[in-house]
Amino acid sequence: MYPYLFSIGPLTIGSYGVTLAIAFFTAFMVINWQFRKYGCDEELAWDLHFLAIFGGMVGSRLMHIFENFTDFLADPMSMIFSTTGFSVLGGYVLALVLCIVRVRYSGQPFFKIADIYVPGMAVGYAIGRLGCIAAGDGCYGLPCKLPWAMSFPQGLVPTLSAKNNTLAETYARLFPGEAVPTDISVHPTPLYESLSTLILIGFLLFVGWRIGGGRRFAFFLIWFGVSRFLVEIIRLNPFIYWGLSSSQLLSIFFIIAGIVIMLGSKGRLENLPNISQQPAGD
Repeated sequence: MYPYLFSIGPLTIGSYGVTLAIAFFTAFMVINWQFRKYGCDEELAWDLHFLAIFGGMVGSRLMHIFENFTDFLADPMSMIFSTTGFSVLGGYVLALVLCIVRVRYSGQPFFKIADIYVPGMAVGYAIGRLGCIAAGDGCYGLPCKLPWAMSFPQGLVPTLSAKNNTLAETYARLFPGEAVPTDISVHPTPLYESLSTLILIGFLLFVGWRIGGGRRFAFFLIWFGVSRFLVEIIRLNPFIYWGLSSSQLLSIFFIIAGIVIMLGSKGRLENLPNISQQPAGD
């Protein structure tokens, strides 16, 4: 892993930032292709891209602050300007709210745009999670001894027991009576999420969805919510309410929202003109 790639004077280029930039760029290219395919205005796509970046960055940091509010109160400036500490679900929520407002303002049917947009969101997420692996930013899971377990001794949040008391204490709790290793192997949970999202991308792009009713968007929400909820079980996250992490609570919201949207999609599809169901061509 290479948390920091190189420096130019006082500017340090980190692997997470580079991976995130690649993720956004690739996502935008996929989304623009989908907008062209279904005959939608690419200017609207670029507006949504900007809102997705802004909402994603701000929302993910705000969610991290919420999850670690005690630490934030102790040293707010450090947490605000830290190079680590992002909760992706929070970014999705804020970005989604901003994009809903923009789509409503454009006069386009929201679920049509949402159906078109989600493959790119999935592509960006699959790539972006690899940045967590490259940087070792602490998004990894519980200690484990599986053949594919990974360690991040040089990560932004290292897995060295001497530098990570929480991880060391968790290892001692999970494997009582064993000596805590110098470098603790953990579940590579960002990699799990990337692999799950790659499968999701296949469904989103290669199933014959009827665009406009919200079914493809709903499927994305349900898959993403279930995947993230399950991954959270083996992540080093604090529990907030009822034995669930804040990300699990948001995942439940995504699942419920996806089910509700899916149930209402038949009526929306029946009210759409036939022309809106046909791709405009690649």
